[in-house]
Amino acid sequence: FSALSAGKHVFTEKPLATSASDGRRLVAEARARGLLLGAAPDTFLGAAGRRARRLMDEGAIGRPVTGTAFMMGRGMEHWHPNPQFYYQPGGGPVFDMGPYYLTMLVNLLGPVVRVMAMATRGQEQRLITADGPFKNTSFKVGTPTNVLSLLEFRSGATVTFGASWDVFKHSNHPIELHGTEGSLRLPDPDTFGGTVSLSARGADWTDFASEGELYGARNWPYA
Repeated sequence: FSALSAGKHVFTEKPLATSASDGRRLVAEARARGLLLGAAPDTFLGAAGRRARRLMDEGAIGRPVTGTAFMMGRGMEHWHPNPQFYYQPGGGPVFDMGPYYLTMLVNLLGPVVRVMAMATRGQEQRLITADGPFKNTSFKVGTPTNVLSLLEFRSGATVTFGASWDVFKHSNHPIELHGTEGSLRLPDPDTFGGTVSLSARGADWTDFASEGELYGARNWPYA
């Protein structure tokens, strides 16, 4: 807010804000001052995201009807030496990783107009097993770690989105979209690359790999 008040354009890390009211306040301030306001992530601009957008624009799956998106894992305490902050207000799987998935979905399907959701905590206490000064100590969880939601888009499509740090193993694809003419499968939107797969009216999947394309490595420029 201070940067906007000083007349500066703002590009910030995700999420834009940790509450809807704060987000609306920032947007209103930027509009009133004629300033640009943006937030990460930018991974939807990678090769996989561009391929998916191209296929959607070409009508490869027809009119989008429904879909699923899942960001699920076991949390941070098994690898991060100081993970407590991830589990406090302002943290949690939706704020930490959800923006990658939601940004990709909005880029492909348009704005979200309605959300229904439920949130729980899988554990009230977490045990840190990662090497470091807090190894084998526990801490209290202060925010939901398991969120299931139903998103309604202005286009009419509906998507089930699940974000959880209470899952050891699963077989859900990161994003699947289904339309009147076919289905589209996307890789992890936390990365720039990966394989996008298309099934036309129930046919076998056709894979579109991103290796060799601009921003095509899974974690460009490091992969």
